Amino acid sequence: MSTNPTEILQATEPVLDIESIKSLMDGFDPAALLPDLSDLFGSLATLCRFAVMIGPVVLLVLGLAYLFLSPREANYYFGYRCYFGMGSVQAWRFTQRMAGILFGGVGLILTIVMYVMSGSFSEMEITDMVWKAAGCLAWQAVIALVLTFLVNFLAFFFFDAKGGPRRRKKEK
Repeated sequence: MSTNPTEILQATEPVLDIESIKSLMDGFDPAALLPDLSDLFGSLATLCRFAVMIGPVVLLVLGLAYLFLSPREANYYFGYRCYFGMGSVQAWRFTQRMAGILFGGVGLILTIVMYVMSGSFSEMEITDMVWKAAGCLAWQAVIALVLTFLVNFLAFFFFDAKGGPRRRKKEK
């Protein structure tokens, strides 16, 4: 038995044989390791339908929550909060009612429209379907932003900063 350290090191080193590695890799397809995307997502049409339906359903749920679940008095935890809607109990209730009616109504209309529109996704080309779904998502975001501004404007129009109703001057 040898006690020379270089002989021990050489005996324990693995031998790198390039030819044997090449023969193992012959016929190996790395793409076979990736999962099939249709198995992962179902189908792209289903994924687009799901993405398009999230926004309207969220608007509908928020509208119903503002109408039926909002607290009686202003708070910083739940409800539609805006500067002019938190001044008094009257302003708070008005803001919750308006937010509930607008968000719920638009959410219901958008849910029906998007359901009908997404029904045609399976007959479309893939790129057309994805672009149409992206366009629907963009319009939903714009509509939600406009609704938010509308509720804030209504609260501003009817109530002052302290929550009192704005008095309109009567013309004589």
